[in-house]
Amino acid sequence: MQQIFVELYNYRPEWSGLSIAEREAFVGALAGALGRFRDQGVEIVAYGVNDLDTDRRAPYDFFCVYRVPDVRLQRVFEAQITDSGWYRYFEQVNISGAALSPAGSLMKNVMLQPAVRQGEPIAAAQAYQKQQAIVLGHTMSYIDVGHGRPVVFLHGDIMSSFLWHNVIPYVSAGFRAIAVDLIGAGDSGKIPGSGEGTYSFGLHAKYLGALLDTLDLGDEVILVGHDWGANLAFDWAIKNEGRVRGIAFTEALLPPFDWSDWPLLVREPFKYMRSPEGGRDVLDNNYFLHAARDNLMRVLEPAEWAEIERPYAQPGEDRRPTLDWPRSVPFGDDDTPVRAVLEHQAAWLANSTVPKLHLAGVPGGIEAVGGRRRDTIATFPNLTVGEVAGLHWTPLDDPHAVGEALAAWLAVV
Repeated sequence: MQQIFVELYNYRPEWSGLSIAEREAFVGALAGALGRFRDQGVEIVAYGVNDLDTDRRAPYDFFCVYRVPDVRLQRVFEAQITDSGWYRYFEQVNISGAALSPAGSLMKNVMLQPAVRQGEPIAAAQAYQKQQAIVLGHTMSYIDVGHGRPVVFLHGDIMSSFLWHNVIPYVSAGFRAIAVDLIGAGDSGKIPGSGEGTYSFGLHAKYLGALLDTLDLGDEVILVGHDWGANLAFDWAIKNEGRVRGIAFTEALLPPFDWSDWPLLVREPFKYMRSPEGGRDVLDNNYFLHAARDNLMRVLEPAEWAEIERPYAQPGEDRRPTLDWPRSVPFGDDDTPVRAVLEHQAAWLANSTVPKLHLAGVPGGIEAVGGRRRDTIATFPNLTVGEVAGLHWTPLDDPHAVGEALAAWLAVV
């Protein structure tokens, strides 16, 4: 996970007491060490002098800012600074931590979250080979690893099976982990001749059901879904209730659907995408995919964004799934077939005794802490709650906590 490292420092008398030649020799040795770190991916963002007119100026005259690829290298960098003798000559304080989005950092402040130690590194690339099946005349791709009871991972709107690549290792040691690319997403095929409304909830449910029918899942299926993927999991469970061992979900689309029940960051973009201009912006410029950055807590690596964007690189109808999904959300008093489906799912969840795991984001996105949707979910029977850090994209924001919570729940389901 990308790190930001900031040094604030002043001269010590020991530095001032050196000759110019001695200071030059010390700085020359540092330059060589910095070059080696740059070769490992450390980026020098800036060195600078603290302006005397800075408002609320810190009592340090100089600063350095670095971007470091991961926390492991960050710790090596810190140790090398100590070993170089730097602290003999400079009074310094350091600031470092994982790079967060503005929303991610500010929402931590809203939730009064304290500083904590960082967890395990988050892999930017997924290591799984995908398999393919012909489903209703089209290719669908999926990851299928491990043995045992099947655990089926379902992504939502702009994502693919890549959403789960850091979670799967927590499951695949003792279960059969299957992560699906929905039709039109990831490496699954696109629907020829698509247009407005092609990638409806019903179409996704139809293709998903047909794919799962080919995979010999048996009668103890565990479903794990995020966003619309959670709702597709609910849909399949309702249709195959006798075959479902449990359902884990995060950031599902459940009632209530009043505009006030959606995060402020979501409302205006979703209103915009309902307009003709917004629709063109999605298809021409990948608007919805780029807007997702605002709903992530952490700053993704370029390789992660490249994989997320890859299925939607071609402008036009290849991006149609990323427009049909947001336009399917029932906002306000929208009276649509999809709303009826989602309300039926909520009623089923409120009465079904199927074991459930809510992977509850803190602060969360559409299931935010303190929101009515979160309160509704808390009433579901046979519910276990596992809190994870994140806004909307919890499996990307905090995959290790998601994996740990899922593994603990699977052990007792």
